[in-house]
Amino acid sequence: MPHSRHPFLRLSHALLAACAAATLGWTAAPAAQAPYDEEFPRENAWARVTPAVTWCNDSSSKLTLEVHIVGRSDVVQVEVTNGGEDDRVVLYDDGTNGDPVAGDRVFTRSEVLLRCFAANLKYGRTVGTWVGMLRVTLSNGRTAGNNFGIAAGVVHPAYKGTFQHEDFGEGLSATSYAFFIEDRLHEVLPSYPVSPVICGTENFEAFRKLYSVLPDEFDFALVTPGLQIYRPDGLGENVPYSVHVSNAIAHIGLPPQNNTAAFGSAGRLKSIVYHSFGSIQIVDHELAHTWGASIGQSLGLIEPGPGGIHWNEMSDVGGQLGAYYFAESGQIGRFTDNGDGTWHLRSNHEVDRYSPLELYLMGLIPPEEVPPMHVLTKPDFSSPGHITAASVRTITIQDIMDAEGGVRSPGVAESQKAFELAYVVIQDQPYNDAAYAYFSLLSYALMRRGAPEGNDRLAPFYWATGGRATLNTRLPVDLPEPQGLPGQPVPTSTPGSPTALPSSPGPSLTPAMTSASGGEGNPSEPLTPVPPPSTPIPLREGLARCGVLPLGIVVLAAAVRSRQPDRANRRSR
Repeated sequence: MPHSRHPFLRLSHALLAACAAATLGWTAAPAAQAPYDEEFPRENAWARVTPAVTWCNDSSSKLTLEVHIVGRSDVVQVEVTNGGEDDRVVLYDDGTNGDPVAGDRVFTRSEVLLRCFAANLKYGRTVGTWVGMLRVTLSNGRTAGNNFGIAAGVVHPAYKGTFQHEDFGEGLSATSYAFFIEDRLHEVLPSYPVSPVICGTENFEAFRKLYSVLPDEFDFALVTPGLQIYRPDGLGENVPYSVHVSNAIAHIGLPPQNNTAAFGSAGRLKSIVYHSFGSIQIVDHELAHTWGASIGQSLGLIEPGPGGIHWNEMSDVGGQLGAYYFAESGQIGRFTDNGDGTWHLRSNHEVDRYSPLELYLMGLIPPEEVPPMHVLTKPDFSSPGHITAASVRTITIQDIMDAEGGVRSPGVAESQKAFELAYVVIQDQPYNDAAYAYFSLLSYALMRRGAPEGNDRLAPFYWATGGRATLNTRLPVDLPEPQGLPGQPVPTSTPGSPTALPSSPGPSLTPAMTSASGGEGNPSEPLTPVPPPSTPIPLREGLARCGVLPLGIVVLAAAVRSRQPDRANRRSR
């Protein structure tokens, strides 16, 4: 059946944005709850939330919303909505309600208390992302809007004061689980928050700052902005990407490389990840790019075309790096072998472990544990649970080793199994206690050892490897281990042990988001755990959990100047 090899070509611009927002953990309302007459182009507005992280439903945690109108003179009113008429905030450009300058096309509203529900919080019901949608009124009386979210981080108030931080000076600080850069001079991200994101490709300052105060003990470094940032060309947000820093593994399709000095490492750093604000859901996908997908290119295992970096969507390799197949019927997923000469599409709603081929690349299983893989031609969806094909090509691990010159070296007995990651946050303003907690809890969740929970869409590294490898994000700082952290044991190298988050943390919380009239919205539900959905969520419903497009690109650090981020983004999964 006809299909598009590239998933971006199958979705409308608005739906793509909504689903990409969902992939990043945002809580978005269906577009039907915020009707408007016409679409408002993304390149005509960007937003800033200050502070970018607040305590969930805490009456003292109010913030300021700004919407900057660009290239338009016909916008007379700006609103931000989180689901309906009862959850909308009117912003002003008349010098009132916190607006500093009248008539400058920057619409502002201060003293906003966000509406936060228990379902907003993920990763053990600790943190989440509130998302508002833009709606404007034009001078001709028509309304316009879009589904590109305006995001703020929210944290369970039970974590107030949990994360002490060490101040290193020069705008650098750290908690036990995250390193913070106050980029006042815009050395890392120029012209923040409208900034070309080149961190780890042309600008290595974030990592040099990390290594200026912490030892060279990290296999990976992850960088995330402390609030939303926007690319100057179109005001879109950059998708997550991975940058190869070094490689000493033979026969996995990657050349030997050592560019660690550019990052400030003496040789240990393997790759870096840039991740958009507000989530960790794509981290394990990006970490997988440290080892692939580059093996089997000559055999057709990699997506067709120049610069392919994911498994061919017509294959049944699957795992974290498999490209999704978009069927004409509307099904989206990865081909999965039924073992009887037929296949089914494993739904994009399901969270995947690393595939056997990926585990082999990572040095976690021997080649004999990698089953044969298949590449389908002209699949027949007459029986969706038993898909056949006009032809099927079988590829074995022996075929792959022959094509790549031998077995992975080092092998599984000698390969690394325990990995260290530095979680780095960058913004151009001071960090509040909520931000220290927010990013530290996201970092801590990467070490979780259990299966994915509810709607959080994270495949924890340990779980994704089948318990074959560990990921530690505890930083080498002289700080006590925070207490009350959920989800997994504290790393054995650190003292203490966590306690479960109370199911009913303290007194009942205050009502929610300030409405346009200045009153309060409907009270939120108590912040207690909520069960996961019992059935898959349809594509056009529950955008907060659609998870259609885990996004990721990979860049070779040794050749970054010939690989522009915009062009690379078009190869995103």
